[in-house]
Amino acid sequence: MLTALQIKTFAGSEIQSIFNEIKHFLYPSYRYLQGNCHCNAHLGSLLLAKHAVPHKKIWVFAPCRYSEHSREVFRIQDPNGMAPLGHIRWGYHVAPMIEWQDQELIFDFNFSETKPLSREEWLGHMNTPNYKCVITEADQFLFYSSPSALKPDKSLFNGNFYPIEGLCQQNRWFEKGLAANETALLMYQEVIQVALQKKANAKLINEYKFLIGSINNFECVFRDKSTNKRMTPEFQEKHHDLIHYYRGVFEDNVEKWSESIKQIIRA
Repeated sequence: MLTALQIKTFAGSEIQSIFNEIKHFLYPSYRYLQGNCHCNAHLGSLLLAKHAVPHKKIWVFAPCRYSEHSREVFRIQDPNGMAPLGHIRWGYHVAPMIEWQDQELIFDFNFSETKPLSREEWLGHMNTPNYKCVITEADQFLFYSSPSALKPDKSLFNGNFYPIEGLCQQNRWFEKGLAANETALLMYQEVIQVALQKKANAKLINEYKFLIGSINNFECVFRDKSTNKRMTPEFQEKHHDLIHYYRGVFEDNVEKWSESIKQIIRA
């Protein structure tokens, strides 16, 4: 763990200033809570490193991610009201963490846009006493999963993490995660909110929510240009023009985030 001695040269006002800078840089990606918290956390980590703030990452796993027999997830309220089921289901969550004056401070804009959170405050947002908490070095981007021994279709955290390198870097998963969140939030504002204002029929709004309010469906359609049980060829043909337009927006956002990340690394 980091020691308070390592960062004692940082005043509280400096920590708050860095917090505000990271929030500004990450906006609006973090306001889409459906997924890609690891991308938000990694961008925050790069900015902390830019300011030479020693830090690590704190990960929390729901029982469904480490127990053979559990399906329990973190149930998170969707502040945007676009989750198809009314709430967001997380298997894990992650954020950067520093230690300052004997305090653990977690930079997580999903839950606080005004100040860092204590570990107790942060874990309280998971809405369950059941979890596994892991601290890693800041360069760890995501974790490995392995098939369950009892249920081959179930994926479990195997205790290992990996940095951005190899296929992860080549496929630009970091940039695409940030772009997915930003594009989905824009679609929420321009598609779902507009449909609600125009009092569109409930069936159409529900279809928009499944497309935009589910990270799995959204990335299937816009990042992977693929299909699944809900995002069928028929569904995508019905919404062809909408999907075609926002695929272009998504691709533009990938390039925008790619350039922003390069600027941070070069600084």
